Amino acid sequence: MTAASKTTPEAIARHYDYITPFYEIIGSRSLHLGYWPPGESGGTFAEAQQRFTDLMIQQLGAQKGHRVLDIGSGLGEPATRLAQSSGCMVEGITISPRQAAQAERWASLHGTSGQTSFTCGNAMSLPFQAGSFDAAWALESLFHMPDKAAALREVARVLHPGGRLLIADIVVSEKASPEDQTFLQNAFVARSYMSPEDYPYLIRDTGYEVEQVLDISQNVMATFDAVSAAIREKEEEVRRAYSDEFLAAIQEQWARIAETAMRSMGYIVITAKRV
Repeated sequence: MTAASKTTPEAIARHYDYITPFYEIIGSRSLHLGYWPPGESGGTFAEAQQRFTDLMIQQLGAQKGHRVLDIGSGLGEPATRLAQSSGCMVEGITISPRQAAQAERWASLHGTSGQTSFTCGNAMSLPFQAGSFDAAWALESLFHMPDKAAALREVARVLHPGGRLLIADIVVSEKASPEDQTFLQNAFVARSYMSPEDYPYLIRDTGYEVEQVLDISQNVMATFDAVSAAIREKEEEVRRAYSDEFLAAIQEQWARIAETAMRSMGYIVITAKRV
């Protein structure tokens, strides 16, 4: 199987449908890394995921009445949290029909059904009218896209001029070995990664003015120890949900992710404005 065949929309949807129960066991319904403020390293993975979501909400700055696009909305927890905290309307898009249905149920349970909605679709061809959003965010979703420039231009199409874009994404050093790059792509089912140096240029070239680039690499690295600790704590639950073989494989994989991340991986948050 080629790398490209592993990252088709259908393959990515199948991956998330399969792995989601694991993340719910060890963390939360937010399918992204955790965030630790400078100087802190304790707490659970789930708590750190919520801190990450709250940081992104603060960076986006959405307000009541705004219409926000959530690109790669997963199980809907970040979108629901955003709607609750800001009063904005959130439209989520995911390539997994199962995720879209789960997100709708989550929103109903948390009282945001009138503010949030979730669509199964492809972010490369958004089913929304031009200029219909005030803001958009992509939390660890752009690395799945076969053509990041085309995806960003499509987001620019549905944002009105001056609309805000927030991107939170894994980046890989230009000095990373081919082996590290391939491993990280397979580990996170990524089509490709940008380098932190090149990412702002891509944003500028696709219809945006870059406002801020935050390097939070050191704030997310504790994720890997936290995940490993959560797997140990929830070992029996993971085994029951999957198998002994899965448990052994996922423990080995996260240990290798931690080792590889320290030398080759980074993380940036970019805020930009649609010109």
